[in-house]
Amino acid sequence: MMNEHRHAARPKHRVTVATLAAILASVFAALPACGRELTWNEAWEIARRQNPTIQSAQMDLVTAREQVNEARAGALPQVSLSGVYTRNLEIPVFFFDTMAIKIGQKNTYVGVAEVRQPLWVAGKVGTALKAAKSYLGQTEATVEQTRQSVYVALAQTYYGSILARELVKTAETALERATQHRDRARQMYEQGVVSEYDKIRAEVQVANLEPPLLEARKQYALSLAALRRLLNLPPGDSLIIADSLDIQDTTAAPVNVEEALQRRVELQALHHARGMQKQLLSLAQRDLYLPMIYASANWQTQTQAEDFAFKNYSWYRSAAAMLQVSLPLFDGFRTPSRVKQYRAALRRLDYAEADLCAAIRMDVEESQRELERAIRTVAVHEQNVREAQRGCDIANVRYESGVGTQLELLDSEFQLDQARVARLKALYDAKIARIQLRRALGETLD
Repeated sequence: MMNEHRHAARPKHRVTVATLAAILASVFAALPACGRELTWNEAWEIARRQNPTIQSAQMDLVTAREQVNEARAGALPQVSLSGVYTRNLEIPVFFFDTMAIKIGQKNTYVGVAEVRQPLWVAGKVGTALKAAKSYLGQTEATVEQTRQSVYVALAQTYYGSILARELVKTAETALERATQHRDRARQMYEQGVVSEYDKIRAEVQVANLEPPLLEARKQYALSLAALRRLLNLPPGDSLIIADSLDIQDTTAAPVNVEEALQRRVELQALHHARGMQKQLLSLAQRDLYLPMIYASANWQTQTQAEDFAFKNYSWYRSAAAMLQVSLPLFDGFRTPSRVKQYRAALRRLDYAEADLCAAIRMDVEESQRELERAIRTVAVHEQNVREAQRGCDIANVRYESGVGTQLELLDSEFQLDQARVARLKALYDAKIARIQLRRALGETLD
């Protein structure tokens, strides 16, 4: 009886657990999806690890480092093993007076181990190594330049998302205020306080504010999608931007252009490129009239047989050591042509450096002026917002008391919205202008 009671109770227990699981599942499904909160420092850290452009540049750096190892290998000995099997379809012969004497057998096997060591190659190994190191330095500067470009692009997108978010809030506030004003106008119209024109004007104002809100929401969604792309995040990853557009530093200190010229990675890359071209020129000049000396040694084993009875073969060994000297005298004017090409490349780099220095000076000056303009513009729009808010409050009081007109109230609200939008855009411009100036000065962007 006790066992029967236990068996009878089990189905009831299973139903209870299943019901509880269903309730919990419905509760969790009803919870709102939590977005990933993201600060600027976190965004940049993710970009450094996951951005495809930075990752691709890192692969260029790996290639450049391996080229240094490859150039260094030119000074190391080369060791090789080789084996040859020959099937003599017709046995070769040599002639002694008028007699043809066959030599060899049908099957020939040869195994060779060889070591070859360069002793002196006209300094080419060291020159090639210097060229590879110059290329590595150029690649490192290029990678840093790529990282800075991604940093600026990320800042524009990250703070652009904040701007888009704040524009959505501004549009929502404007629509909410217009909706309240419309409801109030309808009530006052029913009481006979305002005219039908005032009621219609308020309704039109609400209708006019809905499309800008939809556009602002669309732009916000697009900016978040662009941010996810830069961070290489999944498309469905929800982001919540934690920062704001407020600026702490409202000064634009004088800049030193000469320091910028020393720090800019573009100039550093160009200097490394010049070093590499000089080494390539030196390599080309060493291809004529300078001897190269190699030492080599080999060990060889061989056998011949008529059949494939390997266990009965007799193997014969030999060894030799050699010293090889080669002196290039004429290569069809190929080397002189390469020398002229490298010299022309060096002259091009001189012209490029002069143009780059001028461009950097202009970049620094333009970035400095842009930051000064942006900071001044922020101050102007801050004052405009305060004045527009005060004007809107006055217009609202006048309208409530029956002294002011609806047109006056709507115009004051429109001016307030425009002032807020202009302030947000000025804050964004100031954020980006300071980052652009730091980049122009060659500062480390982290």
